[in-house]
Amino acid sequence: MKKLLAGVLVSAIAFAKPVFMDAEWAKQFCEVWNNTPELVEKLGKSESWTEVPERKLFLYRKDCGPEKQIQLTIKNENGRAVCVYGGWKKDEKTDNDFLMYADTKRWLEMGRKEYGPMKAMLFGRLKFEGPRFVAMKNMGPFEAFLDKIDEVEADTSRCP
Repeated sequence: MKKLLAGVLVSAIAFAKPVFMDAEWAKQFCEVWNNTPELVEKLGKSESWTEVPERKLFLYRKDCGPEKQIQLTIKNENGRAVCVYGGWKKDEKTDNDFLMYADTKRWLEMGRKEYGPMKAMLFGRLKFEGPRFVAMKNMGPFEAFLDKIDEVEADTSRCP
């Protein structure tokens, strides 16, 4: 009986974690973003970033397919780049927004700081669409974003 209960408990805990890059994960990642000074403060003071009042990041796991994109909406609030929405994609990408996708394995490698965004893009491990000049001017925050990608404990064994 104890083994059965332990198995049920382990299963319940496993399912309590969000799936990596699902809506719940995105919501929790918004909190991580808002607790990362490199993102909130540095981007909030970056002229190239703040030239528009709001930017959206669209992300997905390439091995799971583009139909399950998540969206992070980052709003400029009093000199701070604040994540105000994390969830399923609800808006269309504009010229001011970013789309990033990679295989799950590659997202996790970047989260473990095995390599940064320049190497990831150079070797095709991270696909990127969006205003490249803005990204290049904000490489420190971009790297901080990728470093935090694995901070939300998540189930990576299945797709969203």
